[in-house]
Amino acid sequence: MIPRIGHIIFHSHLIDICSEAYQDFKNDIGSMEIAQPDPLDEKEILAAAKKLEKKCDILISRVDTVELLSEHLNIPVIARSVTFSNVLDALKTARNKGRRIALVTHHTQEYELSDWPRVLGIEVAKFYYHSRQDALDTIHEVKRFNPDVVVGGVLIASHASDLSLSYEIIQMKKDTIIRSIWKALDVFRAIQKEKEYIREFQLLLDLLHEGFIFLDKDHNITYINNCACQIFKADKANLLNKDLFNVLHDIISPDGVASLQTAVDDQINTPHLGLLLPRKEGSIVANIVRSSLKDPQNKTIITFTETSQLQSIEYKIRKQLSNKGLVAKFSLNDIIGSSKTIRLAKEKASAFANTDSTVLLYGETGTGKEIFAHSIHKLSSRAKGPFVSVNCSALPKELAESELFGYEEGAFTGAKKAGKQGIFELAHEGTLFLDEIGTMPLELQAKLLRVIQEKEISRLGGTRIIPINVRIIAATNNNLETAIQEGVFRQDLYFRLNVLLLRIPPLRERPEDIPLLFNYFVKKFAIKSHTNINTLKDLSLLANYPWPGNVRELENFAERYVALTTYHQPSPFPLEELFEEIRCGLTLSHAKSEPLDTVHINKQTLSEARFASERDLLLKVGEKVNWNRKKMAQMLNISQATLWRKMKKALPEKF
Repeated sequence: MIPRIGHIIFHSHLIDICSEAYQDFKNDIGSMEIAQPDPLDEKEILAAAKKLEKKCDILISRVDTVELLSEHLNIPVIARSVTFSNVLDALKTARNKGRRIALVTHHTQEYELSDWPRVLGIEVAKFYYHSRQDALDTIHEVKRFNPDVVVGGVLIASHASDLSLSYEIIQMKKDTIIRSIWKALDVFRAIQKEKEYIREFQLLLDLLHEGFIFLDKDHNITYINNCACQIFKADKANLLNKDLFNVLHDIISPDGVASLQTAVDDQINTPHLGLLLPRKEGSIVANIVRSSLKDPQNKTIITFTETSQLQSIEYKIRKQLSNKGLVAKFSLNDIIGSSKTIRLAKEKASAFANTDSTVLLYGETGTGKEIFAHSIHKLSSRAKGPFVSVNCSALPKELAESELFGYEEGAFTGAKKAGKQGIFELAHEGTLFLDEIGTMPLELQAKLLRVIQEKEISRLGGTRIIPINVRIIAATNNNLETAIQEGVFRQDLYFRLNVLLLRIPPLRERPEDIPLLFNYFVKKFAIKSHTNINTLKDLSLLANYPWPGNVRELENFAERYVALTTYHQPSPFPLEELFEEIRCGLTLSHAKSEPLDTVHINKQTLSEARFASERDLLLKVGEKVNWNRKKMAQMLNISQATLWRKMKKALPEKF
């Protein structure tokens, strides 16, 4: 977008200068408008500016009018300031009228004259005015100085003339106008960039399944996202700039409105979380966060979530936690490997198990952090206590507090009558494993830090303090020190967690363990599929691969190998061919006789190869189990629905 710029000028010589400067900005400025009101008539100045506002995106005016115009206009106003060169030229001209000179400028424009008065053979006294209103008082002060000539802008010259004082106007030149235009362009572009950011931010908020409302200091809604409109069952146009509490009177109970208003008006600059607001159909939970009390706009952000949505999320999380159970399932014996690096990691884990300090596990995805956590718990003095595992990235922000710390009866609609224990209470006298700790929201990090320090919690909606005795093991695959620098992780929490640091090596740092791990997984999956598969000896091909997914990726690879070898009996499936799939990202037929490096690959041949491969595979497996679809699906390790779709496409004659 190219801006339209307006100029408020008080001297006719600037008309030609502005027009000339405009020629240098034809590609950057859409149009330029000029108004020349009476410099002593504020009403006329405002009227001229109002007319320009309708035609322009940004306005340029003298520095002593910026404050006045900014108060009455909705577009930016940029100051056009005289330069030292302009002042010096005016002093040179003024000395022809007298040697005793009064230089009068706005207080924001101070000029260091140094030796210039001596060089010019003049005496200069500097005077400053702070606003248009006190400019006349300043001129009266100047008159008492009894100067030969007054040097200043048009406003000062006009007042000097009224007092019969000789004056010289500081004339602006083209370079001054050009500088002010560049400044206006920079401001305009910054505003456009900010508007674009706001549009993107609002788009993001509209995609969330949580209601967001921004309030000004008078409780008027300045922004509302789509989800909040759905909760309030009204259009944005009918909600924007309306008093929130007038809107809510028709939606939630009077007590709910009063509670929310009390929280919003609370002068303590701390968030109010989990405020339950009853309504005719269910309830909503509100979280209130205020901007800094030093912010003159005193903005307030409120989020709204329907309790039915929270209960649905809570149910899913509870189900996941109950499926995991509260016992450690793994030990150090489940960590396969004989390399020096993995042996050292296991030795550290054993040593850390003998203490009760917090442990921080650091390792890439798929390295086995959770197995180490289970193992440390099993070897510790807390082995008979509960082992509770929580993935921090799976905890919704709205539900995280009640899930970690529990809630009391009546904390929100649907809460159990007797309340509910949180994860910390469930882990009492045992170990709490916090996986992906780096994804925990900052607000929750502060609460976690307090629990670690105080060893006590308070349930949501409750006031009683509950002491807890929990050992914490945290894990991350991110660099938390980098997260601290980025402002997404608390440094004090990091130091609390990083007491005993255990780095788990990636698979590429222990290539000698890869054959051992692969054969271990092959044996495990072979037993599961009731297949006898011999141990492979030459696995140098696998040992030289970096395995970015680490042990988890290797395990998946071994499972595919067992699945393919099972129907490829009596001979094993060619390992080299299967390896090409992960190395090159291709899925070619294992029955293809032509080596991979001689195949001319394009969309047509790849598509045909995949189709032929699936058809050949389905035929072999189907014949082996007499076309029993349940057994076919089991052998291929896919669902019967997937098998049905593939057979319908590749073997339509079987339908």
